[in-house]
Amino acid sequence: MVADCPEDEEYIYGIMRILIATGIYPPDVGGPATYAKFIFDEFSKLGHGVNVLVYTRVAKGFPKGISHFVYFWKVLKLARKSDVILTTDTISAGLPVHFASWISRKPYVLKIGGDYVWEQGVQRWGVKELLDGFLDKKYGFKIELMRKLQAHVAKRAAKVIAPSKYLASICEKWGVPKENVSVIYNTILPPQQSVPEKKDEIILFSAGREVPWKGFQMLREIMPAIQKKFPKARLIAGAFPKEEMNLWYQKAALYLHNTAYEGFSHQILEAMSAGLPIITTLAGGNKEIVENRKNALVAGYNDKEAWIRAISELLQNPELQNTLSMNAKNTAQKFMNKDMVGETLEVLEKAYAK
Repeated sequence: MVADCPEDEEYIYGIMRILIATGIYPPDVGGPATYAKFIFDEFSKLGHGVNVLVYTRVAKGFPKGISHFVYFWKVLKLARKSDVILTTDTISAGLPVHFASWISRKPYVLKIGGDYVWEQGVQRWGVKELLDGFLDKKYGFKIELMRKLQAHVAKRAAKVIAPSKYLASICEKWGVPKENVSVIYNTILPPQQSVPEKKDEIILFSAGREVPWKGFQMLREIMPAIQKKFPKARLIAGAFPKEEMNLWYQKAALYLHNTAYEGFSHQILEAMSAGLPIITTLAGGNKEIVENRKNALVAGYNDKEAWIRAISELLQNPELQNTLSMNAKNTAQKFMNKDMVGETLEVLEKAYAK
């Protein structure tokens, strides 16, 4: 899919001509999709000529391998009319971008949201280790080949953007020089606020992709124990369109984020900006957002007893809810005050100037 500027016309109005090559894009759910849409909108407002090319839509219906080749040709065609390419993953979009960049001599910047190979390993190839353990272990041919490809794409990028110090450290483990990684924290668009509805239920809300490390299953398993203490409690968990998520942010009593891995969580920041009391883990980039008993409660990943205690404590303690809510809003505001768009443009400009 190509959004906005027609591909058969030259850019005539922008400061820069930018191609955003992304694996997913709204209405797809996930951090890379949210990021790509936000950057597209903001760059366009500033007068830049922006194209978006989405791997899942260009490659739809093609088998693996051929789909990458089809996407490569689309990227190459648009790259020739672009000053710089911004890609949001290492393999689906990133690998074709790497080859198109090499042929067209147009630089690319890689924005990472996580370790693609680890995610695929967990979902498709039986990997049980969390990311930090995965990085220290050797696997079979397919995973090791994918690792080499991922590292190659990252190391050949003009610059790598990581949304947290944690993910910057992951890049360094791939072999990317420290000086070639820029940490630019994601910003968010706060959920729209409306007049609060009368709550007949106690909504416990948890949002994200339906992947194993998001921990939805454990939350579902502890709900009978929660409902014995709080009969009106109801869990809403899973992937939702943005508009529906905004509604649940308004209706929810608590936001739950039982995650084993997090590069940098849009959902936690959105819940904070909505003033929701939060319970989450200290996985990955969460350590750079969350302070236990100040702006959230911390519980161990999949620790059922800890989560039951934390949920019960919060629902029984309005004073603690208010404290966490107030501090969470302040935390979210600090990230919203950061100039993510300006910092990203600066990286793209430097890549183009090389």
